[in-house]
Amino acid sequence: MYSFVRQRMEGDQKKAAAEQESKDKEASYKSHKFWVHPENLLEVKTYILRHLPVLVYNPQTSKVVESGQQDPRITSLYFDNPSFSLYSTKVGKNTGASSLRLRWFGHLNDNPEIHIEKKTTEENGDSEEIRFPIKMKYIQQFISGEYKMEKALNKVQERQGTESDAFERLRSSVDDIQDFIKGNQLQPMLRANYTRTAFQIPGDNRVRISLDTDVAFLREDSLDQERPCRDPSDWHRLDIDDNEMDFPFSGIRRGEISRFPYALLEIKIRDGANQKINEWVGDLMSSHLVKEAARFSKFVHGVAQLFEDYVNSFPFWLSDLETDIRRDPATAFQEEQDKKAKQAEEEQAVGSYMGTSSQGFTAAVGSPIAKHIDAKSGDTTDPKDRRELNDPDTGEDENQVPDKSAWNSRGFPSFLPSFSGSKYGRSRRREAIRLPAGVQEPGRLIKDTGPVRVEPKVWLANQHLELVDLSGAEPYD
Repeated sequence: MYSFVRQRMEGDQKKAAAEQESKDKEASYKSHKFWVHPENLLEVKTYILRHLPVLVYNPQTSKVVESGQQDPRITSLYFDNPSFSLYSTKVGKNTGASSLRLRWFGHLNDNPEIHIEKKTTEENGDSEEIRFPIKMKYIQQFISGEYKMEKALNKVQERQGTESDAFERLRSSVDDIQDFIKGNQLQPMLRANYTRTAFQIPGDNRVRISLDTDVAFLREDSLDQERPCRDPSDWHRLDIDDNEMDFPFSGIRRGEISRFPYALLEIKIRDGANQKINEWVGDLMSSHLVKEAARFSKFVHGVAQLFEDYVNSFPFWLSDLETDIRRDPATAFQEEQDKKAKQAEEEQAVGSYMGTSSQGFTAAVGSPIAKHIDAKSGDTTDPKDRRELNDPDTGEDENQVPDKSAWNSRGFPSFLPSFSGSKYGRSRRREAIRLPAGVQEPGRLIKDTGPVRVEPKVWLANQHLELVDLSGAEPYD
């Protein structure tokens, strides 16, 4: 439904512009990671669907899939050595920290396409990724160095020649990953399994969102020679893949599995995305529905949870698992506004020192979540206006004309300017109204004074008047 309405509203012109913009393959993205409490999961999905449709992926065919297809289960098999040097490098935030994994969709019995991926993260947050597909029957030989992707290289050579960029790129990637495995003595150590829901407009890559649920981490090592989790002569656990185990993996022994209590939300925004995208994405990221989890890594978290006896350092976010990540909507919104105001103040101070001008901070009139709550309670007053009404000593200049953008965001002043709910509008109306002697303007609204108490005689009098109205008789004094 959201997808149909969005297409009707955007029109062909905007769609064509988005498709043209998506052709830029050199664009860079900024990634934001969050945790989502299970109680907020449905609301997060609904909010995203208002702006982005679900991107359905079918690993078996490129044809259009049925609408009833479930979200795919993804398995990532991470490599490390018995001393967990790759883990220590990532936890220590060292420059050039690398990780290696095998990744596939669904069950191995369905013969899915498997990719081997090496990801290197720089100190500034930029990452470089090397990946190529590999058939399941060649994985063990590739890890041991016996197979160097000769068949794949021969196919590329026959199609494009030995001097083509594709041939040279594949050969360089194969040598790089095999040298990386041999130099660090890597072997499969950890399995991460989760269900992924992807949100993206087809042909438009300005913003991409993935939501991972039912996240589970399983040991894939053979460190214990007496009771190895994985056969040392094989590259994966046969007890899981042959039996097609799925979440919650009830057949796995305790100590070999760790179930993550929250969902994982990742938002990737392409540099140069328009302001409209940044607004709704920013509202989601600053809302109470999500908790920021910067630099979160499935590989690091899984090792820290399942191999705590083998490592000496742990990620900083482990302590957050012992606390409740849910937040009050009004508190979360106010904290975000205070944070933006402080940031704008610092930028303005730096700009005045450097001799450059910076745009001041304009407080938002309310988050979508706060407005939703106010609508339920029947209160349409903005939280910012309520704070100003409750605090008559606010240091804002009443003669200051508010920004028109703030008026239009409320929607009312654009066509009812005389009924502006801003402090400026209220002060202008107060100047035209002269209160009688002995009457003072209340400092706060009646609804903010607490529960309303009605005297019994008042209630009886109202009932009497109502009965009189129904009977048509005249009330008596």
